[in-house]
Amino acid sequence: MNPSAPENVGISINQICVTAGERTLLDQANAEFKAGEITLIVGPSGVGKSILLRIMAGLLDDSAEGVRWSGSVVIDGAKAKCGAAGVVFQSFALFDELSALGNIEIARASGGKHATRKTPKELLASLRIPANVPTSRLSGGQRQRLAIARTLAYNPSAILYDEPTSGLDPSTGRQVADLIRDTHQEFGKTSVIVTHDYHALMPIADRIFLLDPELGKLEEIESADWEAIPERLAPMAITSVAQEDDVDSFSFGELLRQRIVQVFVGTTGAVIALMMGLISLVPIWRNPVWGLRYFAYYARMVFGPTAFLYLMASGLISGFVTTYFTFKFLPYSDYTGPLLVEDLLTALGFATYRIFVPVLSCVLVAARCGAAVTSDIGGRQFGNQIDALKTIGMKPRYYLLTPIMWSFMIGTPLLSYAAFYVAKYTSLVTFVFADGVRGANFWDQSFHRGLEEPGMFAYQGFGWLISKLLCCGVGIGIISYYQGLKTKYSTSDVSRSVTSTILWATLFSLTVHFIFALFEYEGVVP
Repeated sequence: MNPSAPENVGISINQICVTAGERTLLDQANAEFKAGEITLIVGPSGVGKSILLRIMAGLLDDSAEGVRWSGSVVIDGAKAKCGAAGVVFQSFALFDELSALGNIEIARASGGKHATRKTPKELLASLRIPANVPTSRLSGGQRQRLAIARTLAYNPSAILYDEPTSGLDPSTGRQVADLIRDTHQEFGKTSVIVTHDYHALMPIADRIFLLDPELGKLEEIESADWEAIPERLAPMAITSVAQEDDVDSFSFGELLRQRIVQVFVGTTGAVIALMMGLISLVPIWRNPVWGLRYFAYYARMVFGPTAFLYLMASGLISGFVTTYFTFKFLPYSDYTGPLLVEDLLTALGFATYRIFVPVLSCVLVAARCGAAVTSDIGGRQFGNQIDALKTIGMKPRYYLLTPIMWSFMIGTPLLSYAAFYVAKYTSLVTFVFADGVRGANFWDQSFHRGLEEPGMFAYQGFGWLISKLLCCGVGIGIISYYQGLKTKYSTSDVSRSVTSTILWATLFSLTVHFIFALFEYEGVVP
C-alpha cells in the first residue's frame, strides 16, 4: 500500500466503448487511476481486460483486428499514445537477438532526454538480472525482471502489467507480486495491473476496479469489500463463457463477411503497402545507432555468408547444366558443332546474364531470404515484440521495415551478380573440358560477344538488369514484412505466413521478369 501517494490523477479513462464482433465489452466506461498508486483491474477471462490495456497503451487503433472502440484515455494530462505508458507483457516480449544489457540499452536510447538516469548496468543490478547470460537462456523470473527493467529504462509515466501472474503457482505468484511492489516502491510509477488472479496481487494493491461484463463498466471496489470479490466474480465467469459461446454461433458468418470485404480491399491494401514500403526507404531514425544496428541484423539475414553460398551454389549448377547439356545434346554435333558453337556460346552468355541467373536468383532470394525475414517478423508479432518496440517509442516501420527494404535492395543485386560470376566461370571450365579442342580464349570471346562493348564499364543491358533486380528486391521486402506483420495467434500462423511469402514473393518476381521481358529485348541482337 502507498498511503503517501499524491491524489492527482495518473490515468483517466473517459467514455470508453469497446465491441468485439457483435459483443459489447465496455459501454461508456469511466475510471480514474491515481498517480503513484498500484491499481488492479480484475475480471474473469475473456471480458476484455487485455484489450483495455492495449487501448490505454496506445497500441490499438480505433478499428483493428475485429475490435472497435471509442472514447479517450489521458495519461498525466495528455492523450494516451505509444510510449506514454510502458507495458510489461504477459509473454515478456523481450528482444532475444539482443543481450539483457542490449534490451535495456535500446529502451534507454529510445527514451532520449526523458530516459531514466540509472545506467543499464545499474538497472540490471537493481533487479538482480545477470548481464552475461543470453536473453533466450534467462529463467522465467529473470525474463520478467528484465521486461520490467526495460520498461523502466524508457522511463514512461506509467507501467501497465498484463496478467503478470497468469499460469503461475501460488508461491511464484506471490514472488511476482513482491517484485512489482518492490519496483513500485523504488521507482514510484503509476502502475495498473490487469489480472484475473486477484489472490496474489490484492495485498500490493492501493485500489481495485472490477470490469463487469454484464454492465460493461469499470466499478471501483471499496477496500472493505475486497474479500467479497470472489463471490462477485463467480457468476461473471459463467456469463463470460456463455457470451463466448454466442460469439462462436455467428463467427462463421462474420468470417465470411470479412473474407468478402478482403477480396475488394486487397488491391488497395497492396497499393498502400507498396507506398509505405517506398516511403520507408527514407531512414527516419530518431536514434541512428539502433537504426544501423537493425540494418546490420537484417543485412546478415538477407545477404550474409550463407546466402552467398546458397546463391553461388545455384550459379554453379546453372553454369554447368546450361553449358554441358547445350553441347552434349546438340543435334548432329559433328556437323553443326563447328558452325554453331560460337553463336551458341554468345547466346549462352547473353541468356545467363540477362535471363537464367536473374530469374533463378530472384526466386531463390524470395524463397530463402523472404521466408527468413517473414519468420523473424512473424515471431516478433506472435511474441508481442512489435508492440514492445512501439511502447518504447520505436516505430517498427522505421526500425524494421526500413532496414529490411534496404537489405533486399542491396542484397538482391549482389547475390544475383555472385551467382552470375560463379555460373560464368563454371561455364568456362565445363566448356573447356567438354569441348577438348577450343580453349578458354575462344570461350571468352564468344561468351562475351553479346555483352561487352568498347568503352562501357558494365555489360550491355546493365540498366535493365539492375532495374528488375531492384524491383524484385522492393517487392520481396514489402511482401515478407507485411506477411510477417499480420496478426499471429499461434506458431502455425507464423508458418502459414512464411508459406504465403514464398508463394507471393516468387510469383511477384516472375511477374516482374515477365513484364520486363515484354520491353527489354526489343531490337536486341545478341
